[in-house]
Amino acid sequence: MDNKLQQAIDQLPEILKRDLDENLCVCNQIPKIKVIEAIVNGADALEKVRQQTFASDGNGCCKLQIKHLLNALVDKH
Repeated sequence: MDNKLQQAIDQLPEILKRDLDENLCVCNQIPKIKVIEAIVNGADALEKVRQQTFASDGNGCCKLQIKHLLNALVDKH
C-alpha cells in the first residue's frame, strides 16, 4: 500500500476504516479499498468514482457509503 493511500485511510473515521478488503459495491464486486484508491487518485465525486471503479453502477445500494468516503477524503476548500 502506498503512502498516500495509507494517509487517506488513517484520516478516515474509525467506522469507515472497517472491512477495507470487503466489497463495498456488491453488484460489481468492488472492494472498499479500490473506492478509496480512486478517491485518493482524483475521483472527487460519485460519478468519477463510478467511472474509475464501476462502483454504484448496479442498483446503487453503495452510493451512500461512497458519499461518506468522499465527504471524509475530499478537500472541500
